[in-house]
Amino acid sequence: MAFDTYKGSKHMKLNLFWIVSFCLGILLLIFTVVASINFFQKNNSLSENTISNNDYNIDTGITPINFRNVIVSNSDKDNGIIKIIGSSEPARLIVLLNNNERLKQIESNSEGIWEVEVPLDSINIMAIEMVMFYDNETSIRGDETLYSVPPPIKNIEINNLNKIEDLKNIGSFELNTLVMLTAPGGPSRIIQSPFKQKLSDGPLAMGALDYDDSGGVIFSGSTKEAGLVKVYAGEILVGETRVEAGGRWNFIAGNLLPIGTYFISAELVKDEAVEARISVPFERMAPTLKKEQASSPSVIHGLQSWQLSRPLLGGGIQHTVIFSPKLEVEEVVPFINVTE
Repeated sequence: MAFDTYKGSKHMKLNLFWIVSFCLGILLLIFTVVASINFFQKNNSLSENTISNNDYNIDTGITPINFRNVIVSNSDKDNGIIKIIGSSEPARLIVLLNNNERLKQIESNSEGIWEVEVPLDSINIMAIEMVMFYDNETSIRGDETLYSVPPPIKNIEINNLNKIEDLKNIGSFELNTLVMLTAPGGPSRIIQSPFKQKLSDGPLAMGALDYDDSGGVIFSGSTKEAGLVKVYAGEILVGETRVEAGGRWNFIAGNLLPIGTYFISAELVKDEAVEARISVPFERMAPTLKKEQASSPSVIHGLQSWQLSRPLLGGGIQHTVIFSPKLEVEEVVPFINVTE
């Protein structure tokens, strides 16, 4: 009888243990569900908040946020528009910056696509960048920058008649706003050239030339024919590259361009014969001292080219040269030996 009493007491303790464990498991599950609901409600409410400039916590690098398509309209008028279509992670808050000031705020859709229209500034250079927000503490800044550079005629005072007459004589009234897309380590993409036409010779066209203060350089262009493109600085062959699929070509080299004024040339070679050749005058400017470096983009407008200079996030200056298709180079710039 005593044995049966002990056995029943033991079973009762085991049952009580399992009941308590089961109840604790249910409570833990309820706590987890409630915490998850609060977390997602907090994240969803972020997109309804207004973001100020002080909220940016920037993390640079290879990013999932990009400009997919850029369309320029009415750029020759005061009501010019840039239509931007971009991609990001789905349902994220996207903030566009212009020269580090908040410009627009939108949200990507369920497929990660976002779209916005931005008015062109007819006076000042625009430098549009993207920031994607996860929450109040985490954000990612896109690698790409979209630049808009108005022609110099926009900056001339109306009463300066002599200057305006000079600009009329050289056709400055026919210039477009320059719109271009840049990313670190890659060639600049010209969305709209200020000169309205590409610099070309037959099937070969030369795009923008990018270089930095160390002499690193990116040559780029396009061609309608397959072949080999050779690039020269003065009379020196600096490199060659094959034409890629789609007709684009580029050549990237570090610490290559010397300081000075000389011709930059590109040749399209096919079956060991030169099919086309482009030669343009070029000036690589001396590096700017760190204390003299500007914090915003600047541009030098020339008859033969425009040269846009802008600071990099990690330090230093990046330069992009866009060449005019109407060059009378033999009469304007003689060949000058380069200097180190």
